Amino acid sequence: MTKVIHLPSPRAGTPVHTSAPAISTPAQQAAIENALSMALYFIRQPGDAVANVWAATARTNRALTLLKQASQGNALASTANTMGRV
Repeated sequence: MTKVIHLPSPRAGTPVHTSAPAISTPAQQAAIENALSMALYFIRQPGDAVANVWAATARTNRALTLLKQASQGNALASTANTMGRV
């Protein structure tokens, strides 16, 4: 038989958020989804694998840049954010 010890949670009694806050506009979201879609397109292409991986990597990096730009408006001002580290 296993004994279970219940510890009080440091966040006990705090409300749970049911939906995530919007971090981007519809145009930003469309651009992010397009970049990710293009990355998948290049990965799925037969043929020159090196060129396709390079193109997919470029599109993925673009999506990451767009995500970073979209989330900067909601980022809390902290030392880590102002120093360029996340």
